[in-house]
Amino acid sequence: MYLKKINMKKIIPLAAIIVIALFSLFSFVSLGDKEHDKRLVGIWKGFEVDKQYEGVEKHWIQQRFENGTYVIMFTSKQDCEIQTFTEKGKWWTKDGEFFEQSKSSKSIDVYKYTVDNPMVVSFKSVVLLGKKDDTYVFSDYKVDLD
Repeated sequence: MYLKKINMKKIIPLAAIIVIALFSLFSFVSLGDKEHDKRLVGIWKGFEVDKQYEGVEKHWIQQRFENGTYVIMFTSKQDCEIQTFTEKGKWWTKDGEFFEQSKSSKSIDVYKYTVDNPMVVSFKSVVLLGKKDDTYVFSDYKVDLD
């Protein structure tokens, strides 16, 4: 029986890359025992004008996954200038509150939320950017892909 000689110089770096990638993925995705209201899972869209920032119109599309991660794409318009950006992070729910933590931020935004019907969720801020703030109100509308 002929066994091909394994080149360990190639295998060890490849194994290290795989281990690091898996650790990074699971450390970000693992949310322990946090709750995820299944009614919030899916693709949602929303918009607001002058609610968070005077003179700014924002539109977004967000996908919340069952594992507690999300991705959101924002488009904002101010003085005829348009900017777009994306954000990834973790989300969870507890006792009627929605928690959202961007991968790029240590602070956790907190909102009270109500599911108005299967297609509409209303949010009211409690904490934004690490500070108490109950002034920001918006709704998400489920995107029906059927």
